[in-house]
Amino acid sequence: MKSVSVFVPAYNEEKILGTNIIKLYKKMLLLKRDFDIYIVDDGSTDNTRKIGESLSKKSKIHYISFNNGPSRRENLALAFRKSKKGIIMFIDADLSTNLYYLPMILDKIDEGYDISIGSRYSGIKPKREPLRKIISIIYNLFLRLYFGSRINDHQCGFKAFKREHVIKLLDEMGYDKSLHRGWFWDAELLIRAQYNSYKIAEVPVGWKSSVRSTFKLGTELKMLKSIYTLKRKLG
Repeated sequence: MKSVSVFVPAYNEEKILGTNIIKLYKKMLLLKRDFDIYIVDDGSTDNTRKIGESLSKKSKIHYISFNNGPSRRENLALAFRKSKKGIIMFIDADLSTNLYYLPMILDKIDEGYDISIGSRYSGIKPKREPLRKIISIIYNLFLRLYFGSRINDHQCGFKAFKREHVIKLLDEMGYDKSLHRGWFWDAELLIRAQYNSYKIAEVPVGWKSSVRSTFKLGTELKMLKSIYTLKRKLG
């Protein structure tokens, strides 16, 4: 089994971070893999730093802080380079995807896939607000039509990668200093992966919407320029 670094992006997660990181830690111990966990603080203004630093006193848990967030995924991508392990994975701090599916995602990489992602629209109905669900379905459909993507769910925060491949993709993508790429980061990475002919496994997962969401339609519309720019680059 390949060793794995699990990255947990966190922005103002003081209410859940401690509990959920310990849940993840215990789950990783059960898998009997060599692992470490990185908490990636994306510029939190609450007590996330204090909690993250306290958790990092525990073996295998690390805390990384950025002061220019929230960047969505941009700072998370920078943090990936800290890992030297064979698999890089990230999991949203709210654990919206049940950790029951964690070994299934990792096993796909061991089986030879380059990327393994959780999918909320491949057989298991996600528990989320109707409007958010409609927006998500339309967004994923648009990406499939516009880019020819074969992915059903680009946005689920439950993804694993062979290290060498995700670092190559991040080199291609670069760092968006404007931070306007937003949540399109996930989709761009998967679209580029398909253009590079990487083998992608999409694993059906159980998922429920968190009580607190950072999704704001007005903010996310800024990603339109990134979508158009990528389309021009890929042709």
